[in-house]
Amino acid sequence: MTFAWFLVFLAIFLIGVTKSGFGSGMGLIVVPLTALGMSHIPSRGAEAALGLLLPLLVFGDLIAIYQYRRLFRPAPGNPHSALHHVRLLMPGTLIGVLLGGLLLWWFHRQQAIVSALMRIEIGLESILLVGLHWWRQFRGEQTRLIPEPFRSWGTGAFAGASSTLAHAAGPIIAMYLLPLHLPRQLFVGTCAMYFFILNTIKLPAYAASGQFARAELTFTLQFTPLVLAGALFGFWVNRRMSDVLFTRIIYFITFLLGWYMLSNGAMALVRR
Repeated sequence: MTFAWFLVFLAIFLIGVTKSGFGSGMGLIVVPLTALGMSHIPSRGAEAALGLLLPLLVFGDLIAIYQYRRLFRPAPGNPHSALHHVRLLMPGTLIGVLLGGLLLWWFHRQQAIVSALMRIEIGLESILLVGLHWWRQFRGEQTRLIPEPFRSWGTGAFAGASSTLAHAAGPIIAMYLLPLHLPRQLFVGTCAMYFFILNTIKLPAYAASGQFARAELTFTLQFTPLVLAGALFGFWVNRRMSDVLFTRIIYFITFLLGWYMLSNGAMALVRR
């Protein structure tokens, strides 16, 4: 039980570290790590992970927006602000959140197998998104892009659904923004604002699909100091070391955790 809580505490601490701008790949490990820890806490269970994390992610997004508040102005030589790119992504994102919310609602109604379904879904998301990140690295930078608005709508829908199902849209948004060669300040500002809006609009979908049933707000708010501590640590370490090797390790661990969660959930489903 003590180790299970340690995994949960570590995952929540990593929310703050990621939102500070250090270790961009760490966002993917937060959900499987939390689900793994919560699955060994009888009063909660793996199905409590998503509902527990969402308000904490919103809190972390607010920290990121405050930290990078000066970066939302248009970059020199570029007439667009971070909000311009966010607006392009929003129509598809809303569709993705709606579809993801409906799927979570269906999961929640399967009371006998909800825990197994959540573990399978989180495992699949982890494997898929780490694989997507590795595929992007293997293929290199995109040179031919799908024309707008199809590219932004498609990316937004994929990111919205993936984020709703497993709080994991970082690699998807990176694949959209990196080929645009945005200045660093515009890239960081766009990500901070986009994920704040995305995570905020997920709140009604989570409430409707019962994701807060085992993660009530009074319980969740107790973990906000961990997010703040993680952000302060990330901001400090970001100025002192590169996150390249660290991020690679995190992706590899997340990939292994994804397979563990998938196999664990599948075995639980078979036993039913």
